[in-house]
Amino acid sequence: MDPAGLQELPLGQLVLDPHRLLDKLLVVCPNVDYCEEVLPRSELEAHLQNKCRGAVTRCLKSRAGCPFQGPRSALQCHMWECAYREEDENLMVPVIEGEVTTLDIPKGSYDLGISIVGGCDTPLMAVVIQEIFPEGVVAKDGRLAQGDQILEVNGEDLTLATHAQARQALKTLYPICRLTVYREKAEESQPIEKEEILRVTLSKKQGKQLGIKLVGKNRSGPGLYILELIQGGLALQDGRLKPDDRILEINKTDMLVGTQEEAAKLIQSSKDKVTFVISRRTRPQTPDLIRSASKDCVAQAIAALEQEADKSVVRKQPKEKLVTITKDSSESLGISVAGGLGSQRGDVPIYVSNVQAGGCLARSKQVKKGDILVSINGISLMDLTHSESVKVLKACAESKAVSLKKFDGTETSDGALNFAPSWLFWLNLPSMCQTEKIISLEKSQSGSLGLAIVGGCDSSHGNQPIFVKSVVLNTPAAKDGRIRCGDTILSVNGQCLQNMTHAGAVGLLKSLKGTVTLTVVSWPGTVV
Repeated sequence: MDPAGLQELPLGQLVLDPHRLLDKLLVVCPNVDYCEEVLPRSELEAHLQNKCRGAVTRCLKSRAGCPFQGPRSALQCHMWECAYREEDENLMVPVIEGEVTTLDIPKGSYDLGISIVGGCDTPLMAVVIQEIFPEGVVAKDGRLAQGDQILEVNGEDLTLATHAQARQALKTLYPICRLTVYREKAEESQPIEKEEILRVTLSKKQGKQLGIKLVGKNRSGPGLYILELIQGGLALQDGRLKPDDRILEINKTDMLVGTQEEAAKLIQSSKDKVTFVISRRTRPQTPDLIRSASKDCVAQAIAALEQEADKSVVRKQPKEKLVTITKDSSESLGISVAGGLGSQRGDVPIYVSNVQAGGCLARSKQVKKGDILVSINGISLMDLTHSESVKVLKACAESKAVSLKKFDGTETSDGALNFAPSWLFWLNLPSMCQTEKIISLEKSQSGSLGLAIVGGCDSSHGNQPIFVKSVVLNTPAAKDGRIRCGDTILSVNGQCLQNMTHAGAVGLLKSLKGTVTLTVVSWPGTVV
């Protein structure tokens, strides 16, 4: 931006302050041998202190006498060789808010006893603990909490792991499970947005319109915003302006408090060119400025993520099918079912957990583990508890002809063990399988609910619902306990969030005062 443009703005206006613009510049982490992070200049100090894999850290056994100091990424290898490894075994490293922590949890042949949501192939873009089961090894250890992000397990990096990869890594048998985790601070409860200030000049052409529709405000707040770019217009063809961009200047005229009429006059009065200065808010995603040495790695990672997305998150929803079988009236259906309203894992539809070999449904080869049962002989199984559904299934099994309506499960399993759905399994079910919850929360004095949200129609994974990424400890949402990481927020105070941008959803939640009523869908996480 040239100095002349800055001089025409009021001195008190901070939006175009050059110091703030410098803070928003993307920089490469200086620990280039260990870290390839690219982030805003203003966030570099916190990154170096808390998250950088090349930052200097001490050994976990430093209090026992170990002198090791080195990059965080080398800590894992050191711990296997540390001379003090067996000393002071009762020393428990606490998980500190805002810091990366590595801790050892004796596991043996048991599961960790947690459920997880997220992964790089989901809008959460991180592996997050949703639930800690009371009798599990993690609960007995007592240091981890719901909402903690798992960055690494036994030396395997999970920051770029898909949901399925994270599940496999966390279920791998190790006598001791070494987890590297990150716990958000309360002030980090809303993801930081980047603000770009851009100058865009469009050349007019005879007989063609710019094709820009403006609106006096949007979901992010008051101001003059681009509502829509009209098909065939010069602005859409140019490609640099986007819906939701805020207009700061038109031809060096300050539009911070300008109207649509004033903007239209300025555009119409321009002879050859129209110059816009716009502000664009975006969530931190993969930066455009990546060092050339890592371009191939980035391209491979993106291609891998797209392949995984095709397999999971962006999977087509299953269609309803009708299965009809004839059988002896004394013959059972030969299936086991799980789920139902109020089940141990929450309100989920009835699904087939096992199919008995030799049973009538197994012989028909039309029902498999993971199928969702909608109805039997015209009696709906939706909105029933597990025990109610079992009674209906047993009663209908006495008939010689049985008609089942079902959805093909997007996951299944082989062998004798019961089928265990993953979090992605539930996400891919049609909306008729959802059970909505209405949750009212009172905002804290600081105006926070304690929710970090991701997703939106502008998500890097395409148009996505608004998800709860984490629930910050000691906030209204955490104290209430009903909202969990991975939940989908459908509406806020009656306002639907479908097709809303991430910034719009954040702005809406921030703008509300007092009691906030959320409509959510809560699916259980993947057990590991």
